[in-house]
Amino acid sequence: MWKAAAFLFKGLFAAACIVVVWQALGPPDGPGSLIPWDKALHGLTFFALTGMALLAFPKMKLWRIGVLMLAFGGLIEILQSLPFFDRDAEWADLLADAAGVGAVLAVMIAAAWRKRLPG
Repeated sequence: MWKAAAFLFKGLFAAACIVVVWQALGPPDGPGSLIPWDKALHGLTFFALTGMALLAFPKMKLWRIGVLMLAFGGLIEILQSLPFFDRDAEWADLLADAAGVGAVLAVMIAAAWRKRLPG
């Protein structure tokens, strides 16, 4: 049963990554976005992606997931800087991505520490 769930989580994670790349490299959204502040959208997106990555790759070390998620965010920013995409790369976007990744990792580390506490 766990193998089926792991396969499902990997598929959902891959699909989510594809959607994120599609949205990041496609035409910019006009007004009326569900989350109006761009940096909040970055943080929430990478919070969700990192959580999905933890489910998709449960045996992978937390720090590796964090590094890979930050690399994914960096790759998106690099691609957005290319002239044939009508997008702009911003360091602040990568910082917001890092905040989302860091929030998930902080929760996971706190949960692991809590298990080690006596009582």
